[in-house]
Amino acid sequence: MNRHPQRISFRFSARSRFAACLVATADGAPAPGWWDLDGTRPPYAGGTPRYREGASAETTATQVLPTEDGGLLRLRGAAGSGRHLLLLSPAESLSPAEDPDEPPARGPAEDPAERLSVGARGLRLVPGGPRGTLALAVETAHDGRTRVWRVLPAPLRLSDPLTLPGRVTALLPLDGTGCRYATDLEGPDGHRPVSLDLRDGRWHALPSPANGRVHRLLLSAPASGLLLTAGDPGDGRLRIAHATLGDRPRLDFPDRLNSLDGAVLPLAADPAGERVALRVSRGAQARLFLYDVGADQPRPAELPPGAFHPVAGWSAGGLRVVYATPDRPADLVTVPGTATHPARYDAAYEPASDTREARSGTQRSPSGTLGTPSGTSDASGTPHAPTEWFATPSGRFEAVRLGDWRTAPTVVVALHGGPEDHWTLGHDPVLARLSEAGAAVVAPNQRGSTGYGRAHAEAIHGAWGVPDLADIRVLVRTLTEQRPPGAEPPVLLGTSYGGFLALLAVCADPYTWARCAVIAPFLSARGLRERSSPAVRALIDRHGLGEPPDDDLGPRDVERLAHRIRVPVLALHGCDDPVVPVDETHRLRRALTAAGGPERAPHDCLDIAGAGHHPLQERGGAELTDRLVSFLTAGFPDRRRSPAPPGLTVADAAVRHRPSSAVFGHITHDERTPS
Repeated sequence: MNRHPQRISFRFSARSRFAACLVATADGAPAPGWWDLDGTRPPYAGGTPRYREGASAETTATQVLPTEDGGLLRLRGAAGSGRHLLLLSPAESLSPAEDPDEPPARGPAEDPAERLSVGARGLRLVPGGPRGTLALAVETAHDGRTRVWRVLPAPLRLSDPLTLPGRVTALLPLDGTGCRYATDLEGPDGHRPVSLDLRDGRWHALPSPANGRVHRLLLSAPASGLLLTAGDPGDGRLRIAHATLGDRPRLDFPDRLNSLDGAVLPLAADPAGERVALRVSRGAQARLFLYDVGADQPRPAELPPGAFHPVAGWSAGGLRVVYATPDRPADLVTVPGTATHPARYDAAYEPASDTREARSGTQRSPSGTLGTPSGTSDASGTPHAPTEWFATPSGRFEAVRLGDWRTAPTVVVALHGGPEDHWTLGHDPVLARLSEAGAAVVAPNQRGSTGYGRAHAEAIHGAWGVPDLADIRVLVRTLTEQRPPGAEPPVLLGTSYGGFLALLAVCADPYTWARCAVIAPFLSARGLRERSSPAVRALIDRHGLGEPPDDDLGPRDVERLAHRIRVPVLALHGCDDPVVPVDETHRLRRALTAAGGPERAPHDCLDIAGAGHHPLQERGGAELTDRLVSFLTAGFPDRRRSPAPPGLTVADAAVRHRPSSAVFGHITHDERTPS
């Protein structure tokens, strides 16, 4: 099976001439990938982008950042250690393959690079800095203060630290010197926008609404002095403001910019600072708009709805966005009509793929930019994997749909994590694999999902597993009622919070599901709060634990309810998960085993040595994905009913399926190479 490479963590250099990402190799371990977008490095100078991949020695936590001279910085951190390893691969070691028809060149087992061990907490890399600086490094100390370092070469080192009395968000350049930046500084009264000078460490306040408050800075364009910020002008509405700096600073809230229907996020400004790329999201779908700042005029770009990564780059070679659809992984796309110089030849975009077969899936337009990726839309621009709305007694919710769930032999209900998250028209490698295997996928954005307004997202505050579980219970009834008689019941897939919700669903309705697979699940909000990290505890506290619901299930605790499960369960959990402790899956295994009896649900709970919160995206992830897809799509001929757990009847229960022994198997520690 041809598997498109999966790419995450895209970054651009300060002037957007270079880009980098992490790309999954054949065994699932990430490797750095990078582009020379405008052909600034020989032998491909002259506007011809080229791509290269490094060695698969990274994890999904590695930060990659291209430098403005064509080099590559990598920052590796060990969870909880307070130590980081900073590596610099110089431009000379990153020459692309000579033949553009050959697969991308790969580095040796470990790329030659300068190395620097750094003791810091929460270190992150930011593009920019004064002349001679590779990048900026930002550290948030235990006391809440922030230190900003310059990353310098020859030898690789951190230099000239500046300390700010609070946490900061993004650093946005305010001029072409690389010395003045805008940032949000957290103080006793919340965040406030300030201007920071790296030369002397001084900072001063930037314009804020007179009767409102600024929430965060969004985008800057040093060439024109453009600064966009999300602000509340005092009427309770969050809008985008254009800040004018100088002797008479002020904020303007452009009418047309703030009349777009959806959540608006500025992605990048053109080199002159006259146009801005906007991502406009409505629920699961997003569109790209190009906004003329002077005319206050947005217009849609020539790309169909999909998913757009929150970073983009705009150089003389054009606007490059990270674009994905359900059937095409995230990749760099050059937006038509955005270049300020002609391309060298009509293949101005070289997709990052491992084989010529994978590269053949792109369409090249006569203008030298990438046209609509094949398989993403029909002639009318309607995506082949549309969304569908499902009604519930309390309203309705949207779901991303792959395939026809009414006729497919297997229907997978996929529950997202978070819970502050939602499914989009982006590419999920597991859902795509399920679709390729012939399964239909319904990925719901039930109550609790973001992207549909405050009321929808906050419905589960203090009530994890209550209104969202009610939506999933209605969904499975709808799916079952509209499938042919005798069709296999839907199966469940959930990750993290989605794993918690999936397990609750098979506890609540044991006979309406066929199978359940979970990745990094937890068993209850209270239990997770007791055993998790400070960051996870803060999320739970922000949502609130609430009171146990007064219904037939009672407290939402899978450990207490596990005896009700009557379907096969597969659980995958990384042993080094920093978000949800692997002990949650150990507790699930014990609870399922303790249920006992001939009707006990068959289960496999796998500890993945060396893996974190996303084991499918790490070394050995390809094998785990195969196992997961085989489990979810297995059709079982032996169909039986088992006795109902106490308090339930089986009058309306769907037919239950038992797995063959081939579906289940254990991964021993020596079968998985730690990443």
